[in-house]
Amino acid sequence: MDENPLTEANLLWSGRELIHNRQWQMDLSLCAGGLEDYFSWIKKTLGVVGLALIKNVPFTALPETEAAQAFLNFGLNFGCPVSQSEKFDFLGRVTDRGSDIRNHTARGYESTAELPFHNDRCDLLALLCIRQAPIGGETRVVSAVAACQRLMATDPKLAQVLFEPVPFDLRDTKGDKCWGMMPVFSYSTGVFVARYVRRFIEASQRFEDAPRLTEHQIAAFDALDSILHEPDMAMDLRLEAGDLLLIDNHRLLHARSEFEDKAEAEAKRLLLRLWLCWTGSPELPAMLAPTYGRTGSGSFRSGVWPTTCPLSSFPSDLTQARQRVKDIILSSEYKKKISNYTTRTLKAE
Repeated sequence: MDENPLTEANLLWSGRELIHNRQWQMDLSLCAGGLEDYFSWIKKTLGVVGLALIKNVPFTALPETEAAQAFLNFGLNFGCPVSQSEKFDFLGRVTDRGSDIRNHTARGYESTAELPFHNDRCDLLALLCIRQAPIGGETRVVSAVAACQRLMATDPKLAQVLFEPVPFDLRDTKGDKCWGMMPVFSYSTGVFVARYVRRFIEASQRFEDAPRLTEHQIAAFDALDSILHEPDMAMDLRLEAGDLLLIDNHRLLHARSEFEDKAEAEAKRLLLRLWLCWTGSPELPAMLAPTYGRTGSGSFRSGVWPTTCPLSSFPSDLTQARQRVKDIILSSEYKKKISNYTTRTLKAE
């Protein structure tokens, strides 16, 4: 244990501080028991630091289909996975498939491009590294709480702009309105919440009825981006095979550096991804409902869903929803889908 452990101070850490304090990291190969024996440690660490890194998770020693199923089982036991696409994918494959992120409909995680700081449409992000790229591909994490505080100290007027609603492209959301208004920063029952994807904010401008971004709003985004890239703010992580990284998606932002991949499909960089609900999620402001669907603390919410099985068809109670999701994921039909998905994707790359 470090002599000066981090405390629950609203995640006001810098990357430089976190690098020198490794209480957020554990090596499973050096511990007695399995991953489930350390769930309480993971939950406590997420509450204090906003992330947890577990090294040498044994899933990666399995064939990819079995590793994917084991990772899904972890998600079911720790929280509850939500769908990540209209294809009803509870498991995402973060790997290069030639996507061009200049296209507003492209998936950034299916490219080799650098991805700027953002957060995903979930409460908790889980990444399992199967293979790392030979060059690049570092994961960057930063405390949105600390970035907000620094901006408030340097330019409180611009910081205030980020607490006011701005237009967001809702992307995969179905409905009469393809954009919504929500703040980048907000508080709900005293808990800080961030929702920042600048690419989605700027993409809202393709809709004629969306409000035009103002000079003050653009200046606020620029100021925030500048702070996020200050040398001491973020922490860079080069995930290795067997690393499991969990990130509080409401209080941290993450990014990825550009990478060069191997030519062979079976050797390409691959991270498996889960979007999770869990009991530690906060109540969200009502203005975030267009993105997360529900706002209650610890509820089953968020994700991207097919029109034939929307979020609203699942109970909001996390325990009840978990049982239904478990029935889906453990069904022979879904296991076959996972097997076909990994095999088909590998051949297509």
